[in-house]
Amino acid sequence: MQRRISFLAFLCAAGLLASPAFAKDKKPSLKKGVESKSHFGWSDCLAMQGGGARVIVAPAVGGRIVHYGLNGQNILYELPGSEGKTLANTPEGLSVGGYQCDVGPELRGLPDHKGLWLGPYRGETPRNHTIRLTSEPDRNFGVQLEKEIIFDPQTGELGLTQTMKNITNKSIAFCLWDRTLCQGGGFAFFPLKKNSRFKAGWSIRKTVSGKFVYDGTKPVSPKVKILDGVLVAEATGESTKIGADSDAGWIAYARGKVLFVKYYPYFERGNYSDGGNSVELYWDERVAELEPLSPEDRLLPGNSYSFPEKWTLLPLTEEVTTHEQARALVGRIPSFEF
Repeated sequence: MQRRISFLAFLCAAGLLASPAFAKDKKPSLKKGVESKSHFGWSDCLAMQGGGARVIVAPAVGGRIVHYGLNGQNILYELPGSEGKTLANTPEGLSVGGYQCDVGPELRGLPDHKGLWLGPYRGETPRNHTIRLTSEPDRNFGVQLEKEIIFDPQTGELGLTQTMKNITNKSIAFCLWDRTLCQGGGFAFFPLKKNSRFKAGWSIRKTVSGKFVYDGTKPVSPKVKILDGVLVAEATGESTKIGADSDAGWIAYARGKVLFVKYYPYFERGNYSDGGNSVELYWDERVAELEPLSPEDRLLPGNSYSFPEKWTLLPLTEEVTTHEQARALVGRIPSFEF
């Protein structure tokens, strides 16, 4: 595989969490490469574009990325009927699409903290082609989140640094949980670990006695094929969630004539506390949710933990319609290391 490393390799780990005063009524000046616009009913969104790609961020709903597309085609899912909705005007049942950063592990059944992934964020541009998003402090949960997005106007690639800060006076332990909702109907794939902790090399989520568990012994899904060490899933049909302890450091999604690749670091000795998975994938009839996970990290009071990613969009000459065609795309994915 070709090795290609852009400037994002050096910038992706920047942006450790600061503690700025949260001001909803103050509009900061924008640096070069960032524009303010309304999108999908949300005002004061922040957008960057170049290299045929465009990214749009909505601070009003969890500081989420609501658009990331190549040549005008958004790979992310935008939920019909969610236009302009926020926690302020829809306190119950709010659901929106796009990318969001959450705190896990999911299996632990953590207390409500929707302000961290659905609430208002402060958006600012600390540098050219850079957007920083900071949540309000969640005093009950004990965490404040920050995301810094760096966009390469030449390639359309973006670097993403997700940071959680302990704002309590005691130690806490969580993982960072990327939940990126893409438009459904495509094919997601990632390599399996050769010496996997799972007998099958991957796992599937089940409900046992009212709780989620992952079965890595005999996972079965008609939508999943294992092809030469790569798991390929067709993201359509009934609600399904799978996971793996993949050490490849990427997950890809092919839909239409676009290949979306998300790179993330893998830590061999990391405590992957959501069933042992370093990456998870959910799908139903509407969406394909790509979910890289950080190891769980224990934070002392005032300390922070960051988990970087790199995103890229690659054009395809034709649509992928089979598991085998998706597997063949592995050779097109450039290698990358953090």
